[in-house]
Amino acid sequence: MGKVSAQVFLALLLSLFFLLEKSRIHRLFVQLEQSRLGWFFKEAGYLGRKFVNSFGKVIEVQFIIAFVNSILSVIALWVLGFPNLLALGVMVFLLGLVPVLGVFVSLIPLCTIAYSLGGGVKVLSVLIMVVVLHALESYVLNPKLMSSKTNLPTFITFIILVFGEHFLGIWGLILGIPIFIFFLDLVGVDSAQQLSKKEETGTK
Repeated sequence: MGKVSAQVFLALLLSLFFLLEKSRIHRLFVQLEQSRLGWFFKEAGYLGRKFVNSFGKVIEVQFIIAFVNSILSVIALWVLGFPNLLALGVMVFLLGLVPVLGVFVSLIPLCTIAYSLGGGVKVLSVLIMVVVLHALESYVLNPKLMSSKTNLPTFITFIILVFGEHFLGIWGLILGIPIFIFFLDLVGVDSAQQLSKKEETGTK
C-alpha cells in the first residue's frame, strides 16, 4: 500500500507540473521536431499519440468498471447488513481502479467488518460476494466494455486480457489492449473500427 500510494502521489505531482507548463513543453517538442533529429521526434510523437489515445480508452473503461463494481458491492453489503455503506462504496471504487489487486486489498477491511458483525458466516458471505463480483468483472464487464470502446471483437479482447495477465500480471490487464492496438497501427491497420465497418458492409 505504501508503494502504491507513493506511485499515485508521484503521478499526481507530475500531472500537475505537466498541466502548469503545458505550453512550454509543447514549444520544446516543436523545437525538437525542427532540429537535426526532427525525423526521430516526429515519429516518436506520432507513435506516442497513438499509444496515449489507446491507453485513455482503457482508463475510461476501468473507471466505468470500478463504478459498476462499487454500486453492486454497496447493494450486496446492504443486503448483508453492513454499516457505513457510503464510505465502503468509495473505498471499493478507489480500489477498483487497480485491476485484480484492488479486489483482494478490499477484502481486508470487508472481512474485518464482517467478522465483527457475524463471525465466520459473515466472512464467508463476503468472500462469496467478492468472488462473484470479480468473476463478473473479469469475464463479462471487462471484455464487453473493452470491446465496445476499442471496437475489437469480444473474443479477441478476452484473449488479450488472458495473455496480458499471464505474461505481465496486473499491468497486462491495463496495457494489453493499448499494446495490441498500437501493434495494429505499426503493421498498417488504421483502427479496429474501420475493420468492423468493413465487416458490416461485407455481410450486408
